[in-house]
Amino acid sequence: MSQLTIVDIKRHCSAFDFDDDDALLEDLHKQAEEFVQKYLRRELDIELPGEWPLGCTGAVKMLVAHWYDHRSAVSEVSNFEVPFGVRDLLAPYRDLSG
Repeated sequence: MSQLTIVDIKRHCSAFDFDDDDALLEDLHKQAEEFVQKYLRRELDIELPGEWPLGCTGAVKMLVAHWYDHRSAVSEVSNFEVPFGVRDLLAPYRDLSG
């Protein structure tokens, strides 16, 4: 079950005034939710069927925006991880028992 709507995703990516990239954004959204659950080593859709924590949905939006803006695997610019980025948002929810 998706935690965010396409409208939420488009607003976060500043892509809300056109529909050309809807399919791409929906694919990136699915990939980001899958990434978050695998990174956390948790099935959030089963454990929290109503609503994910804000840190987790925030991480999904950040991932989608990053992947939407940087569509190739390699960058010509040296990038640094943003402080308090995806990993920091997800850290409190990660299952470290396994």
